[in-house]
Amino acid sequence: EDTIESHAAALEYVDTQLLRLWKALEERSPTFCIICSDHGTAYGENGYTGHRVSHSVVWTVPYAEFIFN
Repeated sequence: EDTIESHAAALEYVDTQLLRLWKALEERSPTFCIICSDHGTAYGENGYTGHRVSHSVVWTVPYAEFIFN
């Protein structure tokens, strides 16, 4: 089920893997990295719910690029 709690649990899991990722990148540095996400889901913001709605929490996609040294 797609809920705030399920998203929080997924983020908690990802957080447990970040150190492993950074160590792997460090071994291969310099490494060009791109981090991005799928579109979001509205959980009641301004009365909107779901991911097929026209709201900035849905269409704003996180993106970053950097060189890991």
